[in-house]
Amino acid sequence: MIKRIRRIPTQGEVFVKVGESVRPETIVATGTVINPDIRKVTVATHIGVDMSDVEKYMLKEKGDEVRKDEVIAIRRSFFDQSTKTCRSPIDGTVEAFSRSSGIVLIRGKPILIEVRAHIPGEVVEIIPREGAVIECKGTLIRGMFGIGGERLGELTLAVDKADEPLTAEAIVNDYRGKIVVGGSFVTIDALHQAATTGANGIIIGGVDEKDLTEFLGYEIGIGVTGKEEKGLTLIITEGFGINPMDARLFTMLKSNEGKRASIDGSTQIRARMLRPEIIIPS
Repeated sequence: MIKRIRRIPTQGEVFVKVGESVRPETIVATGTVINPDIRKVTVATHIGVDMSDVEKYMLKEKGDEVRKDEVIAIRRSFFDQSTKTCRSPIDGTVEAFSRSSGIVLIRGKPILIEVRAHIPGEVVEIIPREGAVIECKGTLIRGMFGIGGERLGELTLAVDKADEPLTAEAIVNDYRGKIVVGGSFVTIDALHQAATTGANGIIIGGVDEKDLTEFLGYEIGIGVTGKEEKGLTLIITEGFGINPMDARLFTMLKSNEGKRASIDGSTQIRARMLRPEIIIPS
């Protein structure tokens, strides 16, 4: 039995109840969080007045909602023949206005977040206003390292042996939306090809660190992975470099080919408290 806590990092609304059967796509809970995007707008500069005079030209005040490019201050002169305006750079809310400096702070609109069940199963517990606990029968496999977040897809083998590399030639358009299983390592060309063709994930024995850096466009730091937006999730089962996948694991994945799996590449690098996982429901 596999249990997973599915919750949002704030207070919101829960859409499931105890005893309910859910699919991986089922929305468990939704809520909103504060947008970290704050823009500083120097109104005085835009409309050409002294900082202390800005207030009388303002059309918006603290707490008002604004849309991108909406006029928040205007100055007309020469019998309305000449007009200077200051516009909002984003959709959001006027968070603050300084009368002394003539500066307006605009915060982006609250961000809607939702959490889905991720696995098929039954709701066994509700976390009030935050989420639920989902339980299912299945197989749980933990990888060594991963990138990319939660994804779903049908398991499909692209190689015949656990020590066989996964190359670009093995990645075909039929793999769109699927989770591709390889053998000893994945080449950089195969990573790009998989992302281009729309594969949802790759499960592989190993990968070259330089290839991974090139694929991401930056070096992996010390922290938690899983937020990478490369179009697919990569799970390494053995280690960096050329590492044939464990024969028993390869055989098990092969026996489950065609089944839908839930994967998550999130990894806590330093403490290894969080490892990527593959869940194959029974």
